[in-house]
Amino acid sequence: MSTTQLQKEETRNETTNEVKRLKEEIASTGSWLVNNIKRLMAAKGLNEATLAKRTSIPQPTLHKILSGKTADPRVSTLKLISEFFNISLDAIIYTPPHEQFDLAINGARRQTKHIPVISWQQCVEASEFLATLTPNNWEHWQTATVKSDQVVSLITKASMEPKFPKGTLLLVDLNAKPVDGDLVVVHYPNTDETTLRKLSLDGPIKRLNALNNEHESDILDDKIRVAGVAIQAMVVFHDN
Repeated sequence: MSTTQLQKEETRNETTNEVKRLKEEIASTGSWLVNNIKRLMAAKGLNEATLAKRTSIPQPTLHKILSGKTADPRVSTLKLISEFFNISLDAIIYTPPHEQFDLAINGARRQTKHIPVISWQQCVEASEFLATLTPNNWEHWQTATVKSDQVVSLITKASMEPKFPKGTLLLVDLNAKPVDGDLVVVHYPNTDETTLRKLSLDGPIKRLNALNNEHESDILDDKIRVAGVAIQAMVVFHDN
């Protein structure tokens, strides 16, 4: 075999291995893939039909990806989506936060900031409470890399296990716009603290599912207020 043929064979093998790697990554991070695409669409004000048209992806194919019915979408299809949003394929399939993901949405870069750790009771009026905190009057802070200035941290409750191990810190963006599949901090009427639910869109109906029992749900209406969206989870194994 000539040198040129060997080089072509090596290139072909590298391409095959890269596609195989990406498929394995996509299969293991499918839920984040769908969530990321939906966030990018929401940031650009795009619906399914418009994205399909602009990327030349058949709408039935795109619908299957966004609904989670396609567990192993074609890499070539996902590349059309990533190129449209000007983001790498790796960035679109990984869990946020990711700098490329931020830049694709609104050009914002994340910065390391000190995030106050507050209680689920204090989170009821989180924005007002946050405005009163300073390093001089509050001693519970957590360093994290975020882009929003309206972020607080909450320690998960025992009822949130096993999804979140004991000692997990949830970073909650008070200004984030929730989309389908997000974990949201909500305040129910006649209660003195917030709680965590998973947002699920059922046509025009927005449902709040309990973490440990998705059959247990409430319809999100004007009486229930969304206080923020969980954007990161940090596990603290030992409290010094």
